[in-house]
Amino acid sequence: MIAIAVSVAAGCGGDTTGEPGTVAAETGGSAQQINAQDPASLRDGGALRIPVDALPTNYNPLQLNGARVVTWQLAEAILPSAFRDGPDGSHELATDYVESAELTSAAPQVVTYRLNPGAVWSNGRPLSWEDFAGQARALSGTDPAYEGFSTTGYSDISTVTRGADDREVVVTFARPFAEWQGLFSLIVPKEVTADPAAFNDGWVREPQITSGPFQLVGIDDTAKTISLERNPSFWGTKPPLESLIFVAMDSVARADALANNEIDIYPIGGDIDLFTRARSMSGVEIRQAPERKAGQVTFNGAPGAPLADEKLRVAVAQAIDPAEVTKVVLGGIVPDAAPVGNHILPPTDAGYRDNSAVLPHDPQAARKALDELGWAPGPDGIRARNGRPLSLRLLTQNTPVGQTVSGVLRDQLTRSGIGVVVESVPPDRFYDGYLIPGNFDVAAFEWTKSSSPFAHDRPVFQQPVGDDIGSNYGRVYIGEIDALYDRGLAELDPQARAEIANEIDVLAWRHAHHLPLYAESGAYAVRTGLANYGARGLGNYGFGRAGWEQ
Repeated sequence: MIAIAVSVAAGCGGDTTGEPGTVAAETGGSAQQINAQDPASLRDGGALRIPVDALPTNYNPLQLNGARVVTWQLAEAILPSAFRDGPDGSHELATDYVESAELTSAAPQVVTYRLNPGAVWSNGRPLSWEDFAGQARALSGTDPAYEGFSTTGYSDISTVTRGADDREVVVTFARPFAEWQGLFSLIVPKEVTADPAAFNDGWVREPQITSGPFQLVGIDDTAKTISLERNPSFWGTKPPLESLIFVAMDSVARADALANNEIDIYPIGGDIDLFTRARSMSGVEIRQAPERKAGQVTFNGAPGAPLADEKLRVAVAQAIDPAEVTKVVLGGIVPDAAPVGNHILPPTDAGYRDNSAVLPHDPQAARKALDELGWAPGPDGIRARNGRPLSLRLLTQNTPVGQTVSGVLRDQLTRSGIGVVVESVPPDRFYDGYLIPGNFDVAAFEWTKSSSPFAHDRPVFQQPVGDDIGSNYGRVYIGEIDALYDRGLAELDPQARAEIANEIDVLAWRHAHHLPLYAESGAYAVRTGLANYGARGLGNYGFGRAGWEQ
């Protein structure tokens, strides 16, 4: 993907001066556009106001209903981590919490963590090996009462024990786990993992015990805001910002809010109106960097659902043209954007391979398959079999991008004689009310990947057992993929692991597990003068370094 950087914007933090329509450029060949500055040179104080789609329905980022982008974003400011994502997407040790993390044995695999002696929780208790042990136990899968969003990696741990003292954590694996640096990427206190009730419901209203550069001030469900302030007890480098405010706000309201100095940034994604408005605003610039975020289509293959029939699912997939969706969504923002050709590895990954030719867009093949399945075109062009029309419920979020994508998909499917009923729902009801319970036939939304693609995506393909579906919202299970994940997660050679990832990807195309569409633009409208924040690309959000220029 080509960045849209063309010129350097001038301006001071918080001002509304500056030439409209500027697009930021980052020096030094950075994979980010964040106006990188030495935090010590920034203004002491100020607020950063960030729009989000909705407030969390559970503030535990490790719980099934809490595993949302907004919760992880918030967690970076208020929870510890062993590693963070660096600017190039690689794992970087989060030294405010962990001084060292080393593979101290290969057989058995043992990782030893040395915790920062200054790291403490908001209740005054030091961060300790018991926090790691509690998290590993809760996410191991041994007790199904814990509603964890993923057991990957944690289920491979045999023991978590105390080392030389409470600050040393010794993690021993029963089976090799290659992406161990992705474990404990967020750490919750042992009080949260003490029992299933505390884990599942203890943080439904708000996070109870935190540890980080910021602390919770309050959550206003009426104003739909989460307010954080600088943690006076933080042992690390003092963050420049005095406060962070997350505001749940419809995407259509964000341009006016930025223009009216109510927020300081908004993601543009594929919204051409937000892009156009940003270019016209004084004191605002556009920052852009490729992210691990992509649009895709999930097919509901649960027993009894129409698309449980793999042949029908494949035909529906072939009727969809990802290139057309990509052009319509991103053409005005990233003119040469190409569709994503891999289910596992994002285009930014060194092992990425476009395997989409396994299941290419081919409406003629789709129509032929539908004929062979007995779905004959009716007088209105919509196919039917045994008097029942072929009509699919297409679930999207009620946002401009969601409406655009659903319109293109509806037209594409209709051209092959597949009826479509669009169900456009508010973002705050999309997951819990529709996606997780499987209340759809086809769902179009965006995935966010991680720097540990194997560990992150295994729940997308896991075998559904009752209500335990992981992130496999379509409930399509492919046993061969499970076996490949077992191999890949134990493979320590990155190149060999990438080959296995591509084997999985080929199977995902062949069985139409889900359908990748477009890579997000990674573009943001940002108030000029905001430093160390914006288009983070493959890195972390960087709240501890963000601030306003003098």
